[in-house]
Amino acid sequence: MASNTTLNDLKCYICGEIYTNPVVISQCGHSFDRQCIIRYNYCPIRDCNIPLSEYSLLENDNIKELIHDYKQSIGNIYEIFLLDTSTSMWYSDSFTGLFGTGRFYLAIQFLNEIFQRRWNSTTYQISLITFDKHPEEHFSFQTIRQHHSEILEKLTPTGSPTCLFDAIKFSLEKFEKLNQILNRSTTRSIYILTDGGDNFSSTGNEKHYIKFIKEYSKKLNILGNIILVGDKNIFHTKNLCENINYQFHHFNSDNILEFVRSFLLSSNLY
Repeated sequence: MASNTTLNDLKCYICGEIYTNPVVISQCGHSFDRQCIIRYNYCPIRDCNIPLSEYSLLENDNIKELIHDYKQSIGNIYEIFLLDTSTSMWYSDSFTGLFGTGRFYLAIQFLNEIFQRRWNSTTYQISLITFDKHPEEHFSFQTIRQHHSEILEKLTPTGSPTCLFDAIKFSLEKFEKLNQILNRSTTRSIYILTDGGDNFSSTGNEKHYIKFIKEYSKKLNILGNIILVGDKNIFHTKNLCENINYQFHHFNSDNILEFVRSFLLSSNLY
């Protein structure tokens, strides 16, 4: 990235996110993400108000090149996806839990969408870990290929009640080993897909685990995220995120596609 270019220069004026498909308005030279600017009839920059048409929007190759350079500068992005496979994930959010799409299959749909977008990208090195009473690793920091999606299709929510913090500890230990070969600026993220129905830890020492996970994650420079699937346990999960300094996210059957788009925009570049 050019020395006089800042990260803000790579962000769309409208959505505030880093460009995914930058275009420039030929008449005034202002740049936006295409999916943002097509909703406008005039340039939204104050005191500009140039009328817009599809013909006035040109691909901004300069910004594309800067974003490419930025991606190269941050190197690989390491992501661990933790998937709750406890029996409670089988149920939907309906009154009986028997009608509609189960929470587990919403989580699988989400992961399939993410895997498709990460497909063959050597930038993203991804691990998949399922957890109920114990964590189980299915693959470790690999470039997503066809067989990874096949692994997803074989998973089922038939496990015991979850020990969420044991699974997080397992993931952090993986990152600690990885840190021996990574520099501190490398992006490391944990994404936990769960319905929030955990029993915390096999040891049962909740207060100790909150302190441990919070400090361990900070030490390793981890971007921690809990993605609540469905509408159960929202208050509990939000409180948990606050306690361990993880980001809270939430989707259900009504907004999953919108959430996927939002997730991809926010996680595409950090």
